[in-house]
Amino acid sequence: MQSLSIRNLNVWYGKQHALKSINLNMPLGQITAVIGPSGCGKSTLLKSLNRLLDLDEQVRVSGQVLLNGRNIYDRQVDATETRTRIGLLAQKPFPLPLSIYDNVAYGPRIHGRTHGNLNAIVQSRLEAVGLWDEVRDRLKSPAKDLSVGQQQRLCLARSLAVEPEILLCDESTASLDPISARGIETLLRTLKGKYTVIMVTHDIDQARRLADYVAFMWLGELVEHGPVQPFFAQPVQKLTQAYLAREIG
Repeated sequence: MQSLSIRNLNVWYGKQHALKSINLNMPLGQITAVIGPSGCGKSTLLKSLNRLLDLDEQVRVSGQVLLNGRNIYDRQVDATETRTRIGLLAQKPFPLPLSIYDNVAYGPRIHGRTHGNLNAIVQSRLEAVGLWDEVRDRLKSPAKDLSVGQQQRLCLARSLAVEPEILLCDESTASLDPISARGIETLLRTLKGKYTVIMVTHDIDQARRLADYVAFMWLGELVEHGPVQPFFAQPVQKLTQAYLAREIG
């Protein structure tokens, strides 16, 4: 399992200083929840971890994101390979305009990771997200015909199909109904241990029930972080105390 550490990370959107000297070690095989109000830098932090920020020409990054000790921003490091190793589940499901089968098979095909048994890969990933029994008889049907909750599980299966080591979740339950959202939460619990999961959430209660480790951000700064129980029971910083009490934010 690969380690992931952030060292003095700064991000600018033009002249706007969006992330300010972030330092954090992500616990291996656990779920880390990044919380804080809108605009505090949560999603920017997440995108910095697999170089999605490279897609915006206005963005400037300094500092290091160390994947197993190597800075992913080194010139010799391939961004596409980084995004394969560090997968992303977005806020809204975006299935490819392909069949259910081809959505899951897409990544292994383009990255040459079929291992000669693509059918087994597709089935195992659909089983991992609890979707196989629901779609096994219609794998060639368009993915867009699935419900929103099923589409999000399909997108998760697509992420897992390329065998990532770390999974990023950007408000991945925000657009789902409560039943589908709890289903995704259950899946994330089953995935931890095999994967390191880093999730952004506005939902303090979700972080409390799902995370092993919590990081609180405010105006681009990392205010406080730690294991979930002491973080919620005895937060050290007054800003954290006020946010958890819903007095600010």
